[in-house]
Amino acid sequence: MWDLLGWSALIGILSGWGQEPPPLKPVQPLAWEELALFSLPHDPDPMIEKTVANYLQNLSQLGINQDSQGVWLASDWWTFADHRGRIPQSAASLTKIATSLAALETYGSDYQFVTKVKHTGVIAGGVLQGDLIVEGGGDPFFVWEEAIALSNRLNELGIQTVTGNLIVTGDFFMNYQQNSQTSAQLLAQGLNSQRWSKQAQQQYQTLPNETPRPQVRISGNVIVKAQGDFPEVTPLIEQQSLPLTQILQQMNIYSNNKLADLIARSVGGVETVEAIVRETTGVSPEEVQLINGSGLGVTNRLSPRAVTKMLRMIDGKLNAQGGSLREILPVSGIDVGTVRDRAIPQGIPVKTGSLWNVSALAGVMNTEQHGRVYFAMINQNGNLDTFRQQQDQLLQSLQQQWDLIPFDQNVAVQLGDPTRID
Repeated sequence: MWDLLGWSALIGILSGWGQEPPPLKPVQPLAWEELALFSLPHDPDPMIEKTVANYLQNLSQLGINQDSQGVWLASDWWTFADHRGRIPQSAASLTKIATSLAALETYGSDYQFVTKVKHTGVIAGGVLQGDLIVEGGGDPFFVWEEAIALSNRLNELGIQTVTGNLIVTGDFFMNYQQNSQTSAQLLAQGLNSQRWSKQAQQQYQTLPNETPRPQVRISGNVIVKAQGDFPEVTPLIEQQSLPLTQILQQMNIYSNNKLADLIARSVGGVETVEAIVRETTGVSPEEVQLINGSGLGVTNRLSPRAVTKMLRMIDGKLNAQGGSLREILPVSGIDVGTVRDRAIPQGIPVKTGSLWNVSALAGVMNTEQHGRVYFAMINQNGNLDTFRQQQDQLLQSLQQQWDLIPFDQNVAVQLGDPTRID
C-alpha cells in the first residue's frame, strides 16, 4: 500500500516542479462582512450639531452663560455633541448613576440581601419564651412593608408575644436609618400593628387587601448587639430583599438620597464608588469627584462624558442578561417620581438631578439610525424651571430627527412580598 501511494505522490510533486503556480483568486467577502457594523461613521451628523447649538443659543438668549453648561451626546460609535463635556460640574443626583454602577459591579443585578431571624427558648401557645434575634444583612430597602411581612410570618409560625428581648445584630437598617438603635426601635414598632405610626398605617394600605394586620409584642427590651454568637439559637426565617435592580430603580425613580447613601456605604463607601467608576469607564480622576453616593452637595462633580460612559457600562451589563437601563431608571411618560411633570418624549429612561442652582438630565434614546444614544446635560447658574424646559425641548428636537424606539414599562415592584420569606 505504501509503495503505491508513496510513489504516486512523489511523481505528482515532481511533475509540477519548476512550473508557474496558478494565479491566486480573490476570495469574495461574505455577506456579514459587508454589514454596516464593520464600518465606522466618518462624519458627525450636522443636523444634530445644529440642534445642540440651537439649544445652547436659546440658553444664551435667556441670559444664561454657555460656559456654565455641559453637554455630551454619543453612541457606541460616535460623539454627536460635546460642549464642555469633559469638564466636571456639580452633577446633583446624576451621582446616583455612579452609585448604581458601583452596586451592580459589586453585587450583580439579581443580588438579594438577606435578613435572618433566629430565637432562643421555645415557642408554645403563641408565646416565644426567649429572645427574638434579627440579624441584618445590609438590606438598604427594609421599610414598613417588609417589617409587616416579617411579622405576619412570625404570626404564622405561632409567635404573637416574645417574653424576652428583641436583639438586633449585623447591618440592619430600617426606613433608611443608619443609626442601629433607631432602626431596631422602628422594627419593634413595625412588628406590632397596635403601635403603628401614621406612616406605617399608610404603607399598610398599599399592600394587598387580604394582608393581615400582624401583632408581635416584645415584652423585654430592644437591644442592639455587635455581631456575635448566641448560645442555643434556633434559625427561624430568612427574608430576602427585592432584587438589586428593583432597589436601584426605586432609588432613581424617587431620587432617594438616604437610600443612595446606604447603597454607597454597602459597597465600601464613596471612595470605592469613585474607584469602580474610574476603573470600569476609564475616565480620568478629574472627571469623577464625589463626596457621597446621593449627589447632595455642590462638591459632587461629574463630567457629562463620565455620566454617559457610566450609562453605557450599566446598559451593557444589564443587556447581557436581557435587560436595559429601564431596569434601574424611570421611563418618561410611564413612571412617576421625578419624571412625572416633565415633557420628555415617551419611553426614554432618564435620571434627573437638581440642586438650588443645578439642573441635570441624563439617559438613553433607542434610535433606528444609531442604536443607543446616551446623553447628559448639566446646567448651572440659572432658573431650574427654565433649564428643565430647555432640556425637554432638546430631546423633543432630537426625536424629530431620529426614529426613536420607546422602552417599555418595567415590572411592578412589590414591597412586603411574603414569597421572599423562607
